[in-house]
Amino acid sequence: MKQNQIYYYILHLLAGITIGFLLFSCKSPKPSCEAYSYVENYKYCIEGKKIMDSDTVDVIAFTNSYSMACDSIFYYNSDSSIQSLLGPYKVYEN
Repeated sequence: MKQNQIYYYILHLLAGITIGFLLFSCKSPKPSCEAYSYVENYKYCIEGKKIMDSDTVDVIAFTNSYSMACDSIFYYNSDSSIQSLLGPYKVYEN
């Protein structure tokens, strides 16, 4: 191998590692209750997890009342139906 080919090989390898690091190290910010501070109609903002289609997803819920039991939290939806969230969860007061 020529000397220039080795340098180009090393340069391309380092460029690939750098691009891979930049692509895979970037994380999108997780939505939180702080991002929805403009919602003032509800007393509480709850961050938690819910099982949907056999997958666990992050959920943000707004409610005026809630109750806790074991590792879950229950709140009343706007249509007065009871919904549950799994832990870990955080409750913020607006």
